[in-house]
Formats: sequence, structure tokens, C-alpha cells
Amino acid sequence: MPQNNLFPVFDIPSELAEDMQPIRFYHPAPAWDIETGDFVLNGARQIQYGSGYDAWVFWCTKTVLTQRWSHLGYSNNSGIEAEQAFRETNRKAAESVFRRTITEALLADPAGRTIQVRDFKFDWIADSMYVTCQVVGRNGDTATIQGTLKDLI
Repeated sequence: MPQNNLFPVFDIPSELAEDMQPIRFYHPAPAWDIETGDFVLNGARQIQYGSGYDAWVFWCTKTVLTQRWSHLGYSNNSGIEAEQAFRETNRKAAESVFRRTITEALLADPAGRTIQVRDFKFDWIADSMYVTCQVVGRNGDTATIQGTLKDLI
């Protein structure tokens, strides 16, 4: 009995299958300078685009440096719970909270680019902390994310 399918299914010829591009996990985005807090511009004052990898690293860095629930422009899944971590009674407990909240925030990447967060290092300086961690991307790429978090209270 013949099948009358409105949407027929067929195999892609092997010549075409070999030429198909791999899926891109990291999409390019406008370059952002964290130090100046502005887009990177060329000599003609046009916004420069970074690679998809650079956009992912920037997203990770910005997420670690953003206090969760403090900016109306971000969703409730953006940022970390730094204020809660700084309220802990000792530094070891605070580092544990920072590990948890940073890991949760980076794994909540809406684009699904981050698959692992590891190798945390913490350096305390008075009322601030310098944090470094490694993130592993979906393609197996790794990046070092670093920044200074300050206790605002």
C-alpha cells in the first residue's frame, strides 16, 4: 500500500552531507569594553563585532560581575547572589556560596554555551574579593573568567 505523505522524507546525498557546515554554538555579537562600559568602536565610530567565542567570554564575565535581582533590565536568572555570599560569617562559607551561585548563573546560559565551571580561586582584599574560574563551553573550548566583587554594605 503506497504511503501518501504530505511531507516526504528523503536522505541527503552524501556529497551534500559532507559539505554542510557544523553547527555554530557561539554567535558573534558587538564587542563590549568592560573597563569603559561601552561598545568598542573603530575609527569611523562604527560598532565592532567580536567573535562568538569573545561574546561568550564577555557574557560569562558580565554575569559574574552582576548582582542578581538588582537590575530591572535583566531577567531573574541573570547574575550572582554576591550580597548573600558576603553576608556569610567566614570566608570559607562565603567562598562556598560564591562557587554555588557563580556555577548556577553560568550554567543558566540561555544560549546553552556553558557546560562546566571549575577551578575557582579567591583572593580577598579588605572588603572585596578577586575571583577566577575556568568555564568549559559546548565545543570543549575553555576560558578563564575573572573579576573583582565588592561588598557594598
